[in-house]
Parts: sequence; C-alpha cells; structure tokens
Amino acid sequence: MIEFTDSFSQACVAEACAAFPDLRRRLMVELILPMFARSLNDKGETAAYPIIKPNPTLQKTLLFVSPKDLVEHLPKEIVFCRYRCACNAHGQPTDIWQRSVCGVYYNHGSNQQPNWSVHT
Repeated sequence: MIEFTDSFSQACVAEACAAFPDLRRRLMVELILPMFARSLNDKGETAAYPIIKPNPTLQKTLLFVSPKDLVEHLPKEIVFCRYRCACNAHGQPTDIWQRSVCGVYYNHGSNQQPNWSVHT
C-alpha cells in the first residue's frame, strides 16, 4: 500500500516515475502486496478464509516530496516512511500502524542522467 502526505507529493512522484523508468520499476517491486483469493457463497459474499493465508502483518509506505527538493519540475529526493500493522486471519489491520524504517530515494545524478538509490 502506498500513501502520500499531500497532492503535491503525489504529483511529483508521478512526474518522477514518468521521467525515470528505473525509479518506477524500483517502487513497483518494493511496494507489491499479495492479493488473496477467497471462496464465495451463492450471493457472492466471502464465505471462508483466504485460499492463500495472508501475511500476519501489512506494510504501507508513506511518500513525501518537499518543494525545495525539486530540480526543474522533478524531485531530487523522495522521502519515505514504512509502517507495519498486525492483521487478523483475513489480512485486515487490527492494530495501530507502527513506523519500521524511514529513508529517502535520492537521485545522485541529474534529470538527464538519473542515478537513483535508497538511503535509510
């Protein structure tokens, strides 16, 4: 799951992903969450536990871009915090989200020759 602190950050990350395919691929790999198939009854309602047992915790990543970190219209850095939350047998959050790690995606290159890396 991904969350943004504001619409400015969302727009900046979208622009960066459009301009830098390597950053988009990195985010896609790091933010993938499994989907769980469930049996349904005749009315189409969930009738049983997931066919594949969900993880006991969920993770989400919060992204933030500061206006001062822009070079032209693209961010030089994207700050992130990852959170975890305990889940029930259906994969639904049951506890409060707790921060597990904070860091930054940083472009050590330029907009013409990007070199994105992660620092925590």
